[in-house]
Amino acid sequence: MPVLVIHGIMDNAGSFDHLIPLLPRQFYYICIDLPGHGLSSHFPAHHPIYTLTYIIVYKLIADYFDRRRYIIMGHSYGGQLGTLFTQLYPQYVEKLILLDTITLLPVFTTHFKNYLVEKFDNYLLMEEKLSKNSNPPSYTYDEAVDKIFLGRYSPITAEAAVALSHRALKPTNNGRYMFNLDQRIKHFINPLRDFRYTIETLREDRINCPVLIILGKQSKMQLKYMKTVLNYFKKMKNVTVKMVEGYHDVHNDSPEVVAPHICRFLLKKSAKL
Repeated sequence: MPVLVIHGIMDNAGSFDHLIPLLPRQFYYICIDLPGHGLSSHFPAHHPIYTLTYIIVYKLIADYFDRRRYIIMGHSYGGQLGTLFTQLYPQYVEKLILLDTITLLPVFTTHFKNYLVEKFDNYLLMEEKLSKNSNPPSYTYDEAVDKIFLGRYSPITAEAAVALSHRALKPTNNGRYMFNLDQRIKHFINPLRDFRYTIETLREDRINCPVLIILGKQSKMQLKYMKTVLNYFKKMKNVTVKMVEGYHDVHNDSPEVVAPHICRFLLKKSAKL
């Protein structure tokens, strides 16, 4: 059974370098760099980055490998995409594994205008900056890894930063390094929906396959901000929620605490719902 493995926003497939070796070998793990991330191509010029575009990417990947069913394992944004993809294309998904994530972040009606104006303005500023800057900044390898290590909203270990660096950096002619990331991704645009709409769509297009949600106890986003959706999922008989010690990137920081839960979930035979 193939496992389609998708990283978080502004990360890359290296996010899973420490975790995959701890998982059952009878599964085939397909780790992808989403467009604009890692070693994958960027989107075309003057193309704003929309979440729904990445859903199309999910579908293209599933069709490309031409497997009847997949297990999806996603961290953060990659898992949010996995939740929506499972709602839209349930025929592709055997099981769903969400690593410190649940579903797309909401855009509340009170923030509707500010959200879009801010996204559009920042995107246009980024486009202007990129068009004028033919020499992006470069760093020594240690400086670049430090930027990965220190530049995240949730702390990661130095080893986790190194794992991300292998696909995040490209060497220059003078022995320095530049980041591969498509900078426009910093201003990606989510669908306009709040918690009410999210839960109504989950009721209308229910996720029926087995779901494993692994949350870091020190990661506040899912436990507090996404509490409404988390509580909804906890009521579903096909959903298992596990709490582990760690922050948002616990699968990369401490894969040994995450892997046992994933192993049991992968190896367990799915019951008919």
